[in-house]
Amino acid sequence: MSAWPFVLFSIVFAALVCAHFLPSYRAWLSTRGEHPADIDPDYVRVEDYFARSFRLKMSEWLQLPVHETLPDGSRIIRKGDERIRVSGPFEYPADSESDEILAVQGDFRCGAGCAFNREVHVRGNAFVGPGSHLQSIAVDGNLVLGAGVTVTRWADSTGEMAIGAGVVVRARATSGTFIHLGRGARVGSAFAPMVSTSTNRGEDEVNRAETALPRLEIPGSDSPGPAADAGPRPGLDPKRLHQLGPDSWLYRGNLIPPAPLHVKTRLIVRGDCVLPAGSIVEGDLKAHGRIEMKQGCVCNGNVIADRDISFGPSCRFHGVVHTGRALRLARGVVGGGEGRKVAAYSAGILMLEESVTVHGKVASGDHVAVAVEA
Repeated sequence: MSAWPFVLFSIVFAALVCAHFLPSYRAWLSTRGEHPADIDPDYVRVEDYFARSFRLKMSEWLQLPVHETLPDGSRIIRKGDERIRVSGPFEYPADSESDEILAVQGDFRCGAGCAFNREVHVRGNAFVGPGSHLQSIAVDGNLVLGAGVTVTRWADSTGEMAIGAGVVVRARATSGTFIHLGRGARVGSAFAPMVSTSTNRGEDEVNRAETALPRLEIPGSDSPGPAADAGPRPGLDPKRLHQLGPDSWLYRGNLIPPAPLHVKTRLIVRGDCVLPAGSIVEGDLKAHGRIEMKQGCVCNGNVIADRDISFGPSCRFHGVVHTGRALRLARGVVGGGEGRKVAAYSAGILMLEESVTVHGKVASGDHVAVAVEA
């Protein structure tokens, strides 16, 4: 029998295999000898990365030669097809529109209904009139966004930032000191030493949960364990409580005790977890279902749930809060404190009621919104 058919088959098969790698080989040839671009790790580490990058670029652009000087004293710098307007303190009347990059060397103010289609950099304080539209803004002083303002990208201020009622910031809102979120405001995320829906810079009065209340305990003296007797306790089924390690416990099923609970260790709940008012959680709390904290609860560890999380009025949390669905922080909730930053994140909507204060960051895969009281 001739071997030629097998040889031809092998050649054709090898050619088909090599053809799969031909596009990759051609791409490699086209980039051979080029140096890869550096990846800036600050992109994911620094909350105000975009604002810092814009300020750096602006300092470089201002070194370009002046193309034109306008009658009002403003200077125009050409950067390719873009125009940069450099001015002193400036005030735009209502319904103004600009397609230029603005560099304001002083205070900035605009009336209602203005549209700024490029970035704005302000060396002083800034006030943006109601109903105005901006692409992005970086302010070296305080920033006030009037009611109904829309920011397509990000907003940043070195000083305080006041986000008015109904304002929409589609990406990040960052401040070096304080962010106030008005009723109905929506942001992608907000980061500052203090983010609050209260105009009060101090912490709102909180109903302290550390008061002496009769509480059920996990673990308790009758918790199942090597050196404990498994006796029944009201509201807790000891058969569902299992020790995973020296500082970790598991509760199988829904945990809905009828009285305040004091969890002294890490706890995993395979179901929903509903803690009555005045409960205290010392370690991390994780639930496969939802977590609901009633009024005045205190969580000193991280709080994680596969479903919704809600904190009732005057609750406190001192760790990371992460939910796979929606998160709601009721009136008077305080997250973190001076010198202790926290983060609250939800894959769905993160809703804040009035008088909520978070020291650190609130972020959402959908949006962060402030509830509008009826």
